[in-house]
Amino acid sequence: MPARQMLVLRDIWAGALLAAFGVAALVFGADLAMGTARRMGPGYMPYGLAWLLVLCGAAVALRGVVAAGAAVEPMRLRPFLGVLGGGVAFALVIDRGGILLASAGAILGAAAADRTSRWGEVATLAAVSMALAAILFVKLLGLNIPLWF
Repeated sequence: MPARQMLVLRDIWAGALLAAFGVAALVFGADLAMGTARRMGPGYMPYGLAWLLVLCGAAVALRGVVAAGAAVEPMRLRPFLGVLGGGVAFALVIDRGGILLASAGAILGAAAADRTSRWGEVATLAAVSMALAAILFVKLLGLNIPLWF
């Protein structure tokens, strides 16, 4: 049976992915001190949220096993690369280019994911997002992020 004809249940894969993120959080946060309910350590909240993520993933996967689910559509490359590119652009540019360029890169990357993007609206959204990011993170929160080069 060809791979495209195999029935792949969407809920099972989504539940497995959620549970995998929860397990990864448990593994990577294993060295954080838990503390107690009265004196919470840095690992207290991530530990609880990781287990909640595992339980939610199990519930979603179980729902997919019990009910007939829809097949997973083949991945479309343009949206995947656009959103991933926007996030990577933000991460790479934030330190050297500042919050203004990083915000613009994230917006432009996400807009490139959709063929129906109207670039005038995207430019307006990028300008507003750049201004709000600068005001919120640099001015109001006082984070040590450069605005520009």
